[in-house]
Amino acid sequence: MILNAIRDTENGSIEGKLSVQISIARAAFAVYEYNTDRSILQRIAVWCRYLEIEFDQLTREDTLPLYQPADLMEFLVRFYQVTGVKAVLRICTRIRAAAFNWTSALHTFQQSIPVQNDNQTGSAPDLSVLPDEIDYDDREKLINHAEMLADGVRYSVYSGLFSGNGQDLAAGKTVWRYLHKHHYALCGGTTSNPYLCGRASDQPISNRAVAAWTEAFASQMILDDSEWALDEMIRIVFNALDDCLNRSVICEMQKVNTVEKTNPEMTESDILLARLTRAAAAAYLHTVSLTENGICINYLLPGKIMVMVRKQPVLVDIDSKRVVFRSKKPFSAMVDVFMPVTGTSGVSLTGTKDDHTVAEYKHQQNAGYYVHLKKEWQNEEGIRFDNTDEVLCENTHHQGLCIIYNNRLFSIPVHDDNMFYAVKSEPEMKDGELSVMVCDTAVLRTGERSTDIPVLPSAGDREIRMILTPYSKTLQRITMLPRVYNHV
Repeated sequence: MILNAIRDTENGSIEGKLSVQISIARAAFAVYEYNTDRSILQRIAVWCRYLEIEFDQLTREDTLPLYQPADLMEFLVRFYQVTGVKAVLRICTRIRAAAFNWTSALHTFQQSIPVQNDNQTGSAPDLSVLPDEIDYDDREKLINHAEMLADGVRYSVYSGLFSGNGQDLAAGKTVWRYLHKHHYALCGGTTSNPYLCGRASDQPISNRAVAAWTEAFASQMILDDSEWALDEMIRIVFNALDDCLNRSVICEMQKVNTVEKTNPEMTESDILLARLTRAAAAAYLHTVSLTENGICINYLLPGKIMVMVRKQPVLVDIDSKRVVFRSKKPFSAMVDVFMPVTGTSGVSLTGTKDDHTVAEYKHQQNAGYYVHLKKEWQNEEGIRFDNTDEVLCENTHHQGLCIIYNNRLFSIPVHDDNMFYAVKSEPEMKDGELSVMVCDTAVLRTGERSTDIPVLPSAGDREIRMILTPYSKTLQRITMLPRVYNHV
C-alpha cells in the first residue's frame, strides 16, 4: 500500500493534501529503513524537489503542517542525514520562516492555571489562516493544546539540529520546567482535556497527548544533557503509554484517579491508534542507543536489538530484568546504564564466574544518572537489574503522595463498596507485594464522578492494609493519595 502510494507521477507529487503527502513520505522512508531499497530514496528525493517548488501553494491549501511542523521537519532532517539531498536544506529554511514560531512560544510560555474546555461552543483553534495572521485567542488555544504543544517541543529540537540555534535546542527543557510545576500528570506528560488543565487528580489526560509527549521526550534524548527527558520518557512509557497498550479498547482519555467504568461500546479513533503506534515505536527505538565509546542501556523493554560496536555486530538481548550481550568475539566497550529517578533497582554484572554488584540502588531526588561500565565483554555476559525493597513516595498536588516502585506508579484498586482512603503510614514491600496502611475518609462509590483529593483529611475509624497494583493494570484506581492530617 505504501509503495503504491509513492508511485511515479508527472510532477513528482504524492496524492492528497500536504498533511497526507507528509505521512506517506514518512511511511515510505520507514520502509526504506527496513528494506534499504534505494529506489525509495530516489522517489522521495523527487517529491522533495516538488515540495520545494510548490511549497507556497501547498501550505496555502493546507496550513496545518505550518502549525504542526514537527513531522515534516523530523522527516527532512533524518532524510538529509541519509541522502545529503540539498533541496532538503532549502525546504527546512522555508519551514523555519513560514511555520508557527514554536521556539518563541515555548520560551515565553506562562499558562499557570487550567484552560477551560467549552465543548458546547467549540474549542478548537482556527488554523485555516497562515501563522502570521492567527488572532490572539486562537494562538492561546494552540499553545495550550497539549498534543500540539508536545509536537511543538519535538519540532524545536529538529529545527535546532538543522539550524544550530541554541534557543531552538533549549526550548523543550525550558518549557518543561514550567509545565512540570503547573500541569504535570503523575503518569507522565501533562494533563489535557485536550487543553492543559492543571495538576489535580481528577483531571483527564488525553491519550493523543500521551503519544505526542512520548515522541517529544524521545526527540530530546538525541541531545546532550538530556537525562531529564529520559527520566520523563521512562515515566510515561511504563505508566501512561502502558495503560493505553494494556486496554482491549483504548479510550481518548485516562485519569490517575477514577472510579468511572470504561464504556465497552466506546469506539477507538484511527488517529489515536496511529499516534500510539508511533509512540510505541519511539519507546522501543530508544531502549538502547549508541555512543562514540559504546552502548547506552536507557531502560528495559523486552526484545532483541542488533547494534554495531567497533565494526562488530552485537546482539543486545533484553528482558524485564537483564541485558545479555551476544557476539562471536569479545568486544571492548563502555556500557552506560541509566539509573532513573523513579528506579529502585541495583545493577550487577552477570554471565561471569563471579557475578557481583557494580551499582547499589541510590535514590536521586532531581534527576537520574548513568553508571559507566568499561570492560572487555565476553559472549553471554551482561547486566542484571536487582530488585530491592525500596519504595518511593513522591509529594503531589494538595499535599498528597504517589507511590512508585521500579519505575511504575502503584494504585489502590477501587471496588463497588470502596471508601476514599487516605494514607496513614509509609508503604512497604513484603513477599513481593506492595501494601500501605490506609484509613477511610469519605465515600467515593463506583459510578460517581471522581473529585480532587482532599487536603490532609481527618482519619476515619476504620484502618486497613491495602494491596497496591500497578497503575497500568488497574482500571478503576486511586493513584494520587491524600495524606492523613496528624494533630500535633
